[in-house]
Amino acid sequence: MTVGSKNLCKFSQRMKKISFLFFILLIGCQDDPKSDLTYIHGEIVNPMKNYIILYNGNDLIDTIFLNDKDNFTYQLKNPEEGLYTFKQPPESQTVYIVPGDSILFRLNTLAFDETLFFSGNAAVKNNFLMDLFLLNDRNSDLILSYYKIDTKKFAAITDSIHRVRKRMLEKLKAEHNFSENFIELAEKSVDYEFYDLRERYAFLLHKYSEGNRKFPSDFFNYRKKLNFNDETLKNHIVYQRFLDDYLKNRSIENCSRKRVDRDCFSLNNYYNLRRRILLVDSLFTIDVLRIRFLQRFGAQQIIFSETGGQIDSTMQLLAKLDYDEDRLDELQMLAQVQRSYFIGNNISDKELIDVSQKKLTLGEILTKPTITFSWSLYSQKDHMKKHRIISELRKKYPEINFLGINIDDGEIEAWQRVLTKFQYDKKFEYQNRETGDKKELYRNYLNKVVFINKKGEILFGNIPLDSPDFEGYILEFLNQ
Repeated sequence: MTVGSKNLCKFSQRMKKISFLFFILLIGCQDDPKSDLTYIHGEIVNPMKNYIILYNGNDLIDTIFLNDKDNFTYQLKNPEEGLYTFKQPPESQTVYIVPGDSILFRLNTLAFDETLFFSGNAAVKNNFLMDLFLLNDRNSDLILSYYKIDTKKFAAITDSIHRVRKRMLEKLKAEHNFSENFIELAEKSVDYEFYDLRERYAFLLHKYSEGNRKFPSDFFNYRKKLNFNDETLKNHIVYQRFLDDYLKNRSIENCSRKRVDRDCFSLNNYYNLRRRILLVDSLFTIDVLRIRFLQRFGAQQIIFSETGGQIDSTMQLLAKLDYDEDRLDELQMLAQVQRSYFIGNNISDKELIDVSQKKLTLGEILTKPTITFSWSLYSQKDHMKKHRIISELRKKYPEINFLGINIDDGEIEAWQRVLTKFQYDKKFEYQNRETGDKKELYRNYLNKVVFINKKGEILFGNIPLDSPDFEGYILEFLNQ
């Protein structure tokens, strides 16, 4: 059986898995395609909050509260057909809505995307889009397996994947009466997944060959027909992921061509982020996309700034680009936090709590060179990956203390449950007591790792945990 047919079988099996809950709900729904009412029913297993939030782009539609059984039912009157976003903080996903639909879904927040399953009369189209998202997600492993192979061979592999996805969609179109708008969106989704495969592969080649590998002349032909302001895709996660990867490559390519700074290939490099901000301003006219990327790159540029001058320059640039004043105020608060994390600063007085709820300062536990990493209860994939990497580093470098700093201040019982459930070594785990009502600000620090000497001084603060040079910095850290 081919990879494509296996995926098609998995998709078919997934479509048949309707839980008993949704069977009961489905019986109770009176679907009327002529109705201007859309019904959304859901069950959230292990909810992080007692509500979900529904958006159309940046526009808030409503906050929908769960009942005591973690279910909800909601009516949406005369909605515009298209992709909407629902958020069970901090996770989010999309749902395609057509007036008159009855949409039923169930998910478990412990594996948010993997457990999300739709039923009701909107099931086929939404499960198709969800499967595309998951397949795109799994492509990360594919890229890591294949990025070293010949570029022409990789192009052939991605062409084959693209054809399989197209056949999958054609089969569903023949079996179901989809709207023309949905068919257009689904076809674009398949195409942008294909484009994203090429961009992610290109990024790894740029990064690990430092621009020395060449691409066939037709490898990027699809770039000629890209639409950076597609209204129908503005909420689409695969489209947003493609745009993000495209911006990374364009920034690297511009830097390599002009040699404007020493490190063209570091995504957290201050100048790389500045180039991406300028690209966003030049490419995007749709507010939802422009704001989303300016916000993210602006925040990243601030938390990876090493001087007050760099922070001031970021704020001035965003103001010059007519960035929203309220959002600029939020970034100013982030800038205040970042100023305490400059290299050379002493952070011994940072307030923590250990698993026994004892209050202490960072300085009290600095018995040897220390590396801290931040994590949140609400980003399970992220904290599992980080702890797995740290566990291996801890074995290789026993002369260093690797400390996990949880940012969910005040949620002590939930933090302790997660530590126990995932068997994280509690003697190396602490919770930050300073986040308070600034938790959303501190979420920007989830990719930040801090190298601290025994005096409490920061020696390195801009090195991501997944950097290929990370162990090189560890050795340099030990030799200081």
